[in-house]
Amino acid sequence: MRTSHRITLAALAAGSLALTGCVSSNTGGGGDAAGDGDTVVIGAVVAETGFMSPFDTPALNSMRIAVDELNEAGGIDGKQVELKVYDTGTDFEKYAPLAQQAIDEGAKVIVVTCDYDVSSPAALVAEENNILNIAPCVGDPIYGPEGGLDIGFSMGNGTPGEASVMGEFAFDQGWQKAVFLTDTSIKYTQNQCEIARTRFTELGGTEIASYDYVQGDTITETVSKIVGGEAPDVVFNCGYSPGGAQVAKDLRDGGVTAPVVSGFGMDGTFWLDSIPGLSDYYVVTYPSIMGDDPDAAVNEFADKYEATYGERPSVGSFVTGPSTLEAIVKAYEAAGSWDGDKLAEAFYGFDGVELLVGPTKFSPELHINVERPQRVLKVQDGTLSFVEERAPEKVIL
Repeated sequence: MRTSHRITLAALAAGSLALTGCVSSNTGGGGDAAGDGDTVVIGAVVAETGFMSPFDTPALNSMRIAVDELNEAGGIDGKQVELKVYDTGTDFEKYAPLAQQAIDEGAKVIVVTCDYDVSSPAALVAEENNILNIAPCVGDPIYGPEGGLDIGFSMGNGTPGEASVMGEFAFDQGWQKAVFLTDTSIKYTQNQCEIARTRFTELGGTEIASYDYVQGDTITETVSKIVGGEAPDVVFNCGYSPGGAQVAKDLRDGGVTAPVVSGFGMDGTFWLDSIPGLSDYYVVTYPSIMGDDPDAAVNEFADKYEATYGERPSVGSFVTGPSTLEAIVKAYEAAGSWDGDKLAEAFYGFDGVELLVGPTKFSPELHINVERPQRVLKVQDGTLSFVEERAPEKVIL
């Protein structure tokens, strides 16, 4: 079992309490004081409803638990943390105005939805106001300077690492010939298949064919082409639910029995009922939600989540909620300010910091983690379980 040296929220709270009296107030760009009133407000502009909700909600719910624990331990500089949630319904048009509303209502940090294409309007509003913005589980490295976010960071596992592991895992199973299916509706899945293909073929694998689809499409015609052509050893399904689940169903209903490999977009159990008895389906993702993860702290938090909400987290990104809060507190301790630029500088000091999500490192060029160990999970007879933990041998950027 992996030894963890992560910092507890209680310890972080104690450290931040030591800063009390050493922080000056300021009215610009996020301010230097812990809060303008009796609380420190974190604004979560996320999808509690809509198609991104299965990915946002676990991180958000876990952050609620972590906030309660932090407040019990003393909060930040003796002030309680208030998590204000602004449900976007996964409506692209709502992100910018809700982010501005959160800032107008005193948010010192903005937390956004786990996809750059969807959440970037909110993140860009935060940037304009010099407010640190964090996506718990965006995978695309565009969340950072490349996407116009100088003070925007993702606590997520970067697609370059995730997709590199997808290709490496498949090749290591002895699967030599692959078909690639790409959901072109978002950059994350486009990049995922491009990187997995590059790494798989670099190792010596062969690409038989590649096909595109759009979220919500059925792929019965594509399946007919796959069945009628050279039989693949593996299929890469670079998609996300619910569309990715439809693709998985079409593959099996159409007679494609080859193992299928996906990334975080196909994590979780919430989509499995639509394909009874699904087997030989692999997911490269965050820690397991099933209580069988090699990190005991992950299993303990998943149990705490279930005790709080009456159900297991829907996907492994639940670990990014408390990790996001830990990172915010640690950065504030180092910066002594809520100024976005100063907090960003503090984030650059993260060099393998152990959080619940895993070792965390940032640089001025890369605001996401691409080298973290990934979990490989397997769906067999409709049941999801842990297979192995593996870091990318080579990251394709």
